Amino acid sequence: MPSSTSRLLAETAAIFAKDWRCELRTRAGLSAIALFSLSTLSVIGLGLGPVGVASSERATVLPTLLWILLLFAAAAGLPRAFAREEEGHTATALRLAANPVALFCGKLLFAWSLLLALEALVVPLYVAMVQLPVAAPGRLIAALLAGGYGLAAGSTLVAAIAAQSRGKGTLFAVLAFPILIPLLLLAVELTRAAVMGAPADGVLRQVLLYDGTVTVAGLMLFPAVWNP
Repeated sequence: MPSSTSRLLAETAAIFAKDWRCELRTRAGLSAIALFSLSTLSVIGLGLGPVGVASSERATVLPTLLWILLLFAAAAGLPRAFAREEEGHTATALRLAANPVALFCGKLLFAWSLLLALEALVVPLYVAMVQLPVAAPGRLIAALLAGGYGLAAGSTLVAAIAAQSRGKGTLFAVLAFPILIPLLLLAVELTRAAVMGAPADGVLRQVLLYDGTVTVAGLMLFPAVWNP
């Protein structure tokens, strides 16, 4: 048992490292996410700056726009993780060499780390540009960590399905958004509580429950998806 666990962890780390090496070599996903998020951020900042939203509505509107930005930025870059394998004809080698569970975990960690990098870049700029007051920064960080993980977990399984079809972008949107909408609503509510300084332990528990449910579902379904 310890040897099999060690082998699974080693394969997960190897896939995570391989994806980052490929990403840093081509920068396809990073460029797509960065360009989309920064251009959208500029539009939001110019259109809904300090005087663009009434003060009574800022805590309602601005957290929603933040998560819409993160959602579509993720949709622009995360599907590349599996599409790159199919386009580069390395998917067959991965099916033969890697445990499906390790592959799912490695891809999930890569997607989450990519989203964390996106959030570290975009969220401070967003908060500064729209002058969004955050009464509970720790709660905002928890929302970004838990919400980002949920986005990564939900997108990883859907990206594996979409990569094997012709209309990758369209299929990803059709399959991912119904799965991710409940997470988006919870993340918006948690971010809104962070902005207003309101208690939100129940919402955080729901986000973590969503994360755990999607992770377990992904681990169960991914072998069948990856090896049809």
